[in-house]
Amino acid sequence: MAGAEVAVLMRVKSQMYDQITLEKFGFKTRQSGAHVSRTIMLDELYALFEQVGIDALPAAYQAAVLEQNCLAKRSGRTRQLTARHLVELYGLDPANPVHAGLRFFWSRDKAARPQLALLAAVARDNLLRILLPTILAKPLETPVLREQLEERVETLWPKRFSPATRKSLAQNINSSLTKAGHLSGRVSKIRQQLKPAIGAAAYAFYLAWLQGSRGELLLQSAYCQALDVGNDELLELAAQASARGWMVMRRVDNVVDVDFPALAPVAAKAMQAGQDAAFNRKLPYEQG
Repeated sequence: MAGAEVAVLMRVKSQMYDQITLEKFGFKTRQSGAHVSRTIMLDELYALFEQVGIDALPAAYQAAVLEQNCLAKRSGRTRQLTARHLVELYGLDPANPVHAGLRFFWSRDKAARPQLALLAAVARDNLLRILLPTILAKPLETPVLREQLEERVETLWPKRFSPATRKSLAQNINSSLTKAGHLSGRVSKIRQQLKPAIGAAAYAFYLAWLQGSRGELLLQSAYCQALDVGNDELLELAAQASARGWMVMRRVDNVVDVDFPALAPVAAKAMQAGQDAAFNRKLPYEQG
């Protein structure tokens, strides 16, 4: 079936969630992001996940960075900043569905880890999410200039960022995309074709599913688009993930149904917690 002819349908109708619901699930929607001052911090993430178990509570992550200094930072101030940025990018809470999915696929596909980190950052850094298509639109094997990304930043947010901040943001995004495999080169960056891993494709579908994307919107999500390949390849990778038991994908002709049984309970608890909090806020104060 040709990619242009694939119509991906879901049994559940598309329901793109509002910002409040997305925040419950671990997405970040505010116009800011860690890439103003940091990359995806891949080395730190490897070390932290090696030190802290998959089901660890937020306090365990904080203790590992701040008290045990598992990331070998020189000062208490640096440890605090590092911890803060890692939380910004990755949530570091098993009750956070975006983070839960990251650790689920991280433990199952080592080759996918740089791509998984980028996808989580796309979900939690609005600046990265908005600027990523600018890089992906560049032809393969052509230079990607920092100055061009700075110009795009100024076009999107006139006078919001200082020249130094624009430069830092552009450099950090290019560095993150180099770590993930979209770019190559230490100083001069060249656009490369990403080769998505199976676990990364599954996580991209999960993030799209989690935010409420269904049907063709699933494949058009920022997460599937970030993997830089066509629909047919994405669906083939998802089928391989399904065969490994990492997700469920059922496909009959042009109808595709996906689910994430291992991760759905985390999303359901996050949704219920948000509903309970909203209900409690509406309760009238007890009259004395």
